[in-house]
Amino acid sequence: MTLCVAWRNQKDEVHFASDSRYTLATNSYADVGIKVLSLPLTILNPADGNDAGTRSAYFTSELGMCFAGSAINSLAVKDSIVEALKSLQFIPGHTDTSMAGIANFIFTAYRIISKQVCATALGENGRANILVGGMCHASGRVRVFQLSTDMQNRHSVEEVLVLPGHVFVGSGEQAARENLIDEETGDLSYLCALKGVIDDPQVPSVGGHIQYGRFNASRFVVYGIVGFDEPDAPFPRQVHYWRGALDLNSEEFLKGHGSFFPGVPYINPFTVVGGF
Repeated sequence: MTLCVAWRNQKDEVHFASDSRYTLATNSYADVGIKVLSLPLTILNPADGNDAGTRSAYFTSELGMCFAGSAINSLAVKDSIVEALKSLQFIPGHTDTSMAGIANFIFTAYRIISKQVCATALGENGRANILVGGMCHASGRVRVFQLSTDMQNRHSVEEVLVLPGHVFVGSGEQAARENLIDEETGDLSYLCALKGVIDDPQVPSVGGHIQYGRFNASRFVVYGIVGFDEPDAPFPRQVHYWRGALDLNSEEFLKGHGSFFPGVPYINPFTVVGGF
């Protein structure tokens, strides 16, 4: 399983965060997951019968996605919809092009794939809980929807975070609630709760580095996490730029003279005043 945290703050900003752990088998884990990610969205205007050229975009955006549970299920949903989301068609006066309509489109794919995954030997371990959000052009604000499957393999979609508040999803949910000391302190409190569960040996299904993203108007911006060696590490202490399992500031990436320099934005939430 895993732990996914989503919240809407008093400024009406929406944030997603998670750990990086995949459960591969019983008591077998790997901290290599990418669980907070962006999905490009383009809704095209209807074709003009007199124009065979390229159609213009009615609406473009980036959706944010975060998931807990089965990586096979979640990533299959993502892989199945990512190309379709780049060129969605609609019928004026009929298609719901709001974020609710987009979430229902994704939910259809989720339901089809979840039924098949849960019908395999994975059984209930194939269940996934997905949060997907994006700027809704109809309401002018970010809306978030939760796609879930219960123990009877019944599927549902529900809008969440309508008001300021938070959602915890995954096997670390109860531990996260216990670690959430004071949500009034703002965005950092949720990342601290997540970090507390990651560091808790009593919750082995949650681990690895934090992943984080937040909505900025019509974009969902995914950030890496800046980390430092422990104080007792050999001098000089190294700075790490984590994106899931990858330290993009590591020797493996930087030692080659012809290497690319990753342009991922970063936050340093635990050592910078204010958190972000």
